This record gives sequence, C-alpha cells and structure tokens, in this order.
Amino acid sequence: MLFEGAGYSNVGRTRESNQDSYLIKVASTPVGDVALVAVADGMGGLECGELASAAVINMLSDWFDNKLPVALEAMESSVGGFENFVDGQWSGLIQDMNMALIRYGMAEHMNLGTTLTAMLAIGGRYSIVHVGDTRAYELTESATNQLTVDQTFVRREVEAGRITPEEALTHPRRNVLLQCLGSTKEVVPDLIHGNLDRDAIYLLCSDGFRHVLTDTELRRRLGPDALDANAWDAERRRGAYAACTAADLDREEREGFEPGCVTQRIAETAQLVMDRKEADNVTALVLRVQPQGGR
Repeated sequence: MLFEGAGYSNVGRTRESNQDSYLIKVASTPVGDVALVAVADGMGGLECGELASAAVINMLSDWFDNKLPVALEAMESSVGGFENFVDGQWSGLIQDMNMALIRYGMAEHMNLGTTLTAMLAIGGRYSIVHVGDTRAYELTESATNQLTVDQTFVRREVEAGRITPEEALTHPRRNVLLQCLGSTKEVVPDLIHGNLDRDAIYLLCSDGFRHVLTDTELRRRLGPDALDANAWDAERRRGAYAACTAADLDREEREGFEPGCVTQRIAETAQLVMDRKEADNVTALVLRVQPQGGR
C-alpha cells in the first residue's frame, strides 16, 4: 500500500466526554492507491458535539467505502482534471453533512456542531476540505507548513490589523468560530490542493492538540526525522490494532504500545500537551507516502 497512517485521541484532563473523532482509510483502486484522513472536533459549547463529530466521520467513511470507488472511475473521463472533480465531491459531501446535522438537531430539539478537516490523497496529489479550526500541516525535515487557515474570529481580526497575533492568543473570543457544520444552512468550505511530498509527514489535529505546541515542537516530535522507518516498522507490528475499537486502544495504552511505534509517538506528544494544562480533548493523526522501496 502506498499510504500509511496512525492516530490517537484522548479525552484530556478535565472534559467528561471526547468530542473529537478521526478517520484513517486506505485502499487500492483501479486508478491507484487512495487515502482518506480526517479530524472533526464537536462544538464544546453546543449540545452533543460528540454525536456531531462522529456522524460526520461516519458519513465520510461510508462515502469512501461505497461511493468513492465509482466516482474514481468517472474521474478519469471527467473534464477539468483532479481538482475540479474532487471539489465537486467535497462540495456535495459538505452540504449533505451539514443538512443531516441540521435536520437531526431540529428533530431532536438540540444544537449540533462540528469542525472538519479532511484530506484525500490519490497518487501524487492531495485535496483538503476544511471547515473551522482543526488543522492540516505538512511536516518536512526543515519546515512546519500549515496547509489550512483557521476560520476563527481572532484570525479574521489579525488579518484586518485590529489585533496582533500575540493578543489573539489570550483574546476572550479566541475560540469563536466563523462557521462550522450543523449551525447554519450555508457553509463555504476551504478547498486546498497540492502535490504530495514523499519525504513529508501530513498531520491533522484538533485545536486542543496544537494550542500549546510550537511549530518547531510539532516538527521535531512528529516530523519525518522522528517518525522514521523504524517507527513505521514498529507501527506495522501492532498488527490487529490497526483496525481495533476504542476499547482495544485504551487497553493497548494501559498495557503499553509497541515500543517506538508511530502511535506511541503521537500519544507521548498528546501527554505533553495535557501536562501543559491544556483542558480540551486532544486528537492527532499522521499520514505518509511510503518512500520508494517500501520503508
């Protein structure tokens, strides 16, 4: 398989429930190997954020398993190439997810909301759909490249010059989103495309994971130098855990991860985040393109 991934999520030190959800899917198709990874962060200020993020991830998983294979066959003959094809897929998915959450909330008399950052990788290209303040990064040996832009009040104010980046860190409205799935009938996602770097690690994470980490720390802990061939070899030795349940993962963490595996590295970084008094749920996943030769 061309792609490999690993993820980790923790409820954190103070929250009663984990409102984050994530997805890692890889498959071989007639047009080549495909990967789909995603992180969704349910709104802590709204009811049932856990339900909202899980619903969005389940819809993505169903799309990958049942609709994407057929769509990929049509992509080869589509006009406009990869970007136009994927943009159409993303736009339809986002609207379906958004309306599903709105309809469920109306029926159950509750507010549902979640962010979403998802990446689809096919061959040498990636496409990202982004709503909210979960993030996608490209980590190389020398740089931490943020691929998404936070859809937040403070980011807008910084861009307008009304506050400084330093003021944004402690601003009373720093957690206010400009949009999320499930809150309004109109959602305009950011759509980002690029070429995959075989030497890079792609990181998707919730805001709770990255709030107290610097770009340098992200790269040193989860970049290609840290997640080297030995770490991925150890990850493969986890075997059945690659498709296990949340309870299985909890048991594995209590008993000890495979030493040096990628999931252990992510969990250790999450522990650092929690040690720094981050109160939110913490979730992150990584994806890499296997280098030539399979290691």
